[in-house]
Amino acid sequence: MARTISVLKWESEAEVENAVRDIKAEMDREGGLDKETERAMQHSLRIADPDLTDHFLKRVKEQVPEALHYFEEHGGGM
Repeated sequence: MARTISVLKWESEAEVENAVRDIKAEMDREGGLDKETERAMQHSLRIADPDLTDHFLKRVKEQVPEALHYFEEHGGGM
């Protein structure tokens, strides 16, 4: 089933929480992120406000630590 991943600039912690929830769901379902999701999340992370970037990485580390390697270049491996 084809799906569309929207790339967006996170404007709030709620949008970051939704992104982390999507990552967790895909990791649970597929055992990893597909390339489309990975690219979309990395792009959103690159263009996000620094506070939202920090929040995203903190929440991934807390909720889906097995996904941190997708974001290591952005500090996720710390």
